[in-house]
Amino acid sequence: MPQITRNLEILYFTSLKTDFGWIRPISNGQSLIRLDWNQTGWNDSDHPDNVSRETKSQLEAFFAGHLHRFNLPLAPTGKSAAGKKWLDVMAQIPYGTVMTYGEFAALARKPKAARAAGSACASNPIPIIYPCHRVVRADGSLGNYGGGSDQHPTHPDNLTRKGGLLKLEANSAANAA
Repeated sequence: MPQITRNLEILYFTSLKTDFGWIRPISNGQSLIRLDWNQTGWNDSDHPDNVSRETKSQLEAFFAGHLHRFNLPLAPTGKSAAGKKWLDVMAQIPYGTVMTYGEFAALARKPKAARAAGSACASNPIPIIYPCHRVVRADGSLGNYGGGSDQHPTHPDNLTRKGGLLKLEANSAANAA
């Protein structure tokens, strides 16, 4: 049965098991609005549409190391115009690249806004597609990672996922070279 939000918007979704846990692309029927992630999957049945199916297909290609840039209609839930601008800049971070929050802020032409860059990463409703995992602390440590999970951004499962995504991209980029 499809999920219906408070404003009577029907949502569509499909689930995919990865080495990093279960991922669920969620669509409003026109665009991908959110990507949920957990370790155990969901109890309700999938209710896919073309957007959620295409997202699943592209994520499978990404995890196999074959896709480095997503091509999906995106409408990130809960984002203001300013928040969307941060996500658009985030989407420009190249595959296999790691940058600091300060470098991300500079890329967004806001060189003194490293905290705002961190907030943009922390409130990202569509991780992986908007690659917040590619942004780390100035000292090179991972920092935090929500990654579409309900767990706290400092939870070991989330940090393991962030580190794993960076390794996946580094290994894929090295194999392509």
